[in-house]
Amino acid sequence: MVESLKSPRFRVQFPFLQKFRGRFGKIVFRLLLALVAVLFLRACALTYVPPDQIGVRQVSYGLGKGLQKEPVSPGYRREIAGYERVHTFPADIQVVEFTNNPAETSAGHRQMAAIKVPTVDGYPVDVDVSVLYQLRDPYKVASKFGFGKGYEESVVIRFTDFLVKRYLGELRAEQFYHEARLGKVAALKADLTQRLAANGLVLTDVLIRQYDYPPTFQSLTEQKKIQDQTVLANRELAKQAEVQTRLNQMIAEGQNLINVKTAEFNAQITEINARKDLYERQKRAEADLLIKSAEANGTEQVNRALEGSGSAKLLKLRRGLALLNSIKGPIYISEDPTDLGKISSDKPDKH
Repeated sequence: MVESLKSPRFRVQFPFLQKFRGRFGKIVFRLLLALVAVLFLRACALTYVPPDQIGVRQVSYGLGKGLQKEPVSPGYRREIAGYERVHTFPADIQVVEFTNNPAETSAGHRQMAAIKVPTVDGYPVDVDVSVLYQLRDPYKVASKFGFGKGYEESVVIRFTDFLVKRYLGELRAEQFYHEARLGKVAALKADLTQRLAANGLVLTDVLIRQYDYPPTFQSLTEQKKIQDQTVLANRELAKQAEVQTRLNQMIAEGQNLINVKTAEFNAQITEINARKDLYERQKRAEADLLIKSAEANGTEQVNRALEGSGSAKLLKLRRGLALLNSIKGPIYISEDPTDLGKISSDKPDKH
């Protein structure tokens, strides 16, 4: 009863569709077989090396057993399962950040603590360093450090920490902002380049980015600067005192020379004055002698005149003058007693 109620099934039979369905099934089957073969080949005989990777081939057995020196470049490369294997390493630029500030690093970069550099003046400085490098020889890296990132710890981090402390540790703390740092950084780069190249790596650059000083550095630096300035001031004062001593010595020598020259000039002046006085005395003596000689000659002439004619008149004249000099008060005379004409008209006295 139930079977009688079911609707009848109708099938359309087209010879073309039946023929197409058979061909399509064969093609799909063949494609599936080819895909399986490719997948099998891909899984057992090929491997893919990404563009940012570089590989090294390791043969498990046979005559060429071990690591192969020829690097494996990016692309699809042979890798027979069970016989050999291609190990890959990053070929792009790798970065290791030495910093204590998480904001100073980027995703994908290896972060380490800042390098604490002991300076020559005893102030430790935390230095932020960025090391950029590439892997150049995968055979040398794999043979020394294996197939992981052991080379980064053993070479990049270890040598960078050592060399930064070695070269920058030769500076004083304040010289990190001085041009002397540039020479030390250049020497650091050259040394690190050689050490990385010996281990199959290539140094791209070393960036010294930040310096962090201890909290007590400022106060200690100020005290040191004060001490340095005091030492410099004392040196300048010592130089000034030395110059003042030389100046005083020169002044004393000059004053002594002036005194010597003054004494010489005074001696010369005294000698000249003595010669002058001697000359004056000589000339005065000569003049006195001439005067006395003249007075003697005059007296002699007077005496001779007194002995000759007219001596009586001259005597009267002298007596008259003496008499006039002895009279006090006014004298009233009508004749001049000193009239020589009248006196000469008188007759001479008889003896």
